[in-house]
Amino acid sequence: MRKFIFLFSVILFCSSCLKFPKDTYVKVLDVPSDFDWKTIEAKKVNIAVVSSILNDEGDTIASFLPPGEYDITVGKNTNLNIVQEQSQAETKSIRSSQVKQRVYFPCKYKYATVMFEDLFPSKGDMDMNDIVFGLNIEYLLDNKARLLGFNINIQPRAIGSSYPQIGLAANLNSDEVLDVVETILHSSDPILSPLFNVTDNSEGYSTETGVTTSQVAPITGDFRYYFYNDEDLFINVRDVDPFTYTESFTVQVIIKPTKLFSFSKMTFLDTVQTGKINLDIFACFGTRGREVHFKGQKPTQKFNLQYFLSTRPKTDFSTIDNWVWAIISDKSIRHPLEWVKIYHAYPNFKVWAEGGGDIGSDWYIPSVADSLHSNSYFSYIN
Repeated sequence: MRKFIFLFSVILFCSSCLKFPKDTYVKVLDVPSDFDWKTIEAKKVNIAVVSSILNDEGDTIASFLPPGEYDITVGKNTNLNIVQEQSQAETKSIRSSQVKQRVYFPCKYKYATVMFEDLFPSKGDMDMNDIVFGLNIEYLLDNKARLLGFNINIQPRAIGSSYPQIGLAANLNSDEVLDVVETILHSSDPILSPLFNVTDNSEGYSTETGVTTSQVAPITGDFRYYFYNDEDLFINVRDVDPFTYTESFTVQVIIKPTKLFSFSKMTFLDTVQTGKINLDIFACFGTRGREVHFKGQKPTQKFNLQYFLSTRPKTDFSTIDNWVWAIISDKSIRHPLEWVKIYHAYPNFKVWAEGGGDIGSDWYIPSVADSLHSNSYFSYIN
């Protein structure tokens, strides 16, 4: 009886700590339970001589890679072409090391589209526009294809969230204790407090303190700062509102010279694998502990585990009917208007999700024009 009373008290205490939005979890899409919601994949590439890699549109995915085997992250169904190079790449300094090769996601000069919902652990309104930004990652390698660091380029696009504090962060995680990041440089003002606590130095700032199996590199603690609009909560999600211009910015994560590792060990938004280091991008809403990740990604040590009380038995950032709070497309696509569900704005989204990803990876074609935000332009393909 004592055990029962104790357990009941714990549950009552935990449920009183957090207030969860009411959610009936009405199933609107019949999504297979094992669907991973991935729109990107790692393609294995074998290079015999120094070569660059292009996609089927002629965009540069990697430049001047030395011979070896690589896993290159691209959009699903992307075709890759290997082009032999006659000379080495132009050298560019990163600290005392020399950058000789680069690998890009989704490709050089272009942005993928990242969309978050903020009502975690409630399902939310499914318009996927609470945070919208373009994402470009540039991995910087030495002449042995070891990772010297990487640039995370962010193109802020829209805010459909009412949270005044919105944070973004990158998380490097592994199955072993990880201590590879030397410092972080920001092209603008990161405004990390109060969501993130780091150690500042003369040239940048650190990952969050503590040596564990992950290292969290804060991108910004105030996503709203990069929108030239300090009056409205909802920005660039309604066509009746004037367009708000934004400031793109870059965060550079520098690897310790004594801890360089082969780029072949890197994965992106993947499961943690033995001997690999995975890069995850996640958002925080209101507090540091309210993390929103892509399905299958690991929460950090600062994640408030009480949020999983509402999603049990699921702890992989998906609902009981396999809906998610984060979606990425390797293309620059328009986001839905406020209150417009993403599968209404993009009819083939339903086909793709209910088919478990086997068909329709280009779910953004066709689109319903009057369901998408059209009052802006970020090199969209639609």
